[in-house]
Amino acid sequence: MDNIFFVDDEKNILKAVQRIFAEEEGIHVFAFDNPEDALKSLEQNVAAVVVSDQKMPAMQGTDFLEIVKSRWPDAIRIIMSGHADREIMIDAINKNNIFKFISKPFDNSELLLAAREALKHYSLSQENKKLYCLTQKQNEELLLLNRQLEGKVCEKTEQILRKEKQLEDMIKKLEQALDGSIRALAMAVETRDPYTAGHQKRVAELACAIAVEMRLPADIIEGIHLAGIVHDLGKIYVPAEILNKPGKLSPIERELIHVHPQVGFDILKGIDFPWPISQIILQHHERINGSGYPNRLHNDDILLEAKIIAVADVVEAMSSHRPYRPAPGTDLALAEIEKNTGTFYDQGVAEACLSLFRDKGFTMTTWNG
Repeated sequence: MDNIFFVDDEKNILKAVQRIFAEEEGIHVFAFDNPEDALKSLEQNVAAVVVSDQKMPAMQGTDFLEIVKSRWPDAIRIIMSGHADREIMIDAINKNNIFKFISKPFDNSELLLAAREALKHYSLSQENKKLYCLTQKQNEELLLLNRQLEGKVCEKTEQILRKEKQLEDMIKKLEQALDGSIRALAMAVETRDPYTAGHQKRVAELACAIAVEMRLPADIIEGIHLAGIVHDLGKIYVPAEILNKPGKLSPIERELIHVHPQVGFDILKGIDFPWPISQIILQHHERINGSGYPNRLHNDDILLEAKIIAVADVVEAMSSHRPYRPAPGTDLALAEIEKNTGTFYDQGVAEACLSLFRDKGFTMTTWNG
């Protein structure tokens, strides 16, 4: 049974909500007309989703959801309002990781759809957390094994040789566990955005080819590959209907899309990778003239790895179909890179990419298949 909390000072709204969800199996609704009572109940009950009105006498919805975020970060947060302007909406999204905004008055189907999507997102996040905990446990066990082996290294020569082999196996397992975790996260994004399935893998492969062309060290290329595999991880927090929208995005929807590098950074920043994976993800939509997002960084402030993924991302995106347009094609993608070299894209990265396709015979078929 999943618990959904609704907080609204209008009791008629709460009655309507309870009526709407009365026949929904597996959902239990908690309804409160003031945030204080809701917070007390949250101490005793696990909430999958928390839905709050914005304008309430006791507390603004954004302030209430900020408390929820700090104390129960797993709960998916939705805000409702008939008054919120664009600045309030964007601030709420960025500050409290709001999953969805619902305008009042709402219709029943809109509210039900939002609740179901939020519950699916909650379920996926819980599964990802279990996966992460399992990986952490396996890594701890392997690291413990490593320490035990190191204590016996000096006993005999044959023991040293045997333990070196065991250590190699352990490192391989660690690498496999890390790679498996990365791919699981990438798969989680693709399940929500089927139109771009395989996009991250193709971007990673093209980015690595560019890095090889630039003669970067092998360890740097390995980090670029892992970052490319999950560069769009933050889209897991973008509503699926926006990711797959066939028409033009509204300003608010575009703001939601622009949040995804920051969300990806926040998800991975606590993991101690051998490479700056979270920073690469955060910067992959930055442009060297400062026109990118989310932080409008300029040339010297952007990691080389992020500059490489930025170029690979543009080429792959323009070479692939999207729900809102057919693929412009590789030739137009390369023309875009060439046109904006030194403005949006790093010159060395752009030249390596163009050389791959135009001089080395690198094709979409080559790195797709």
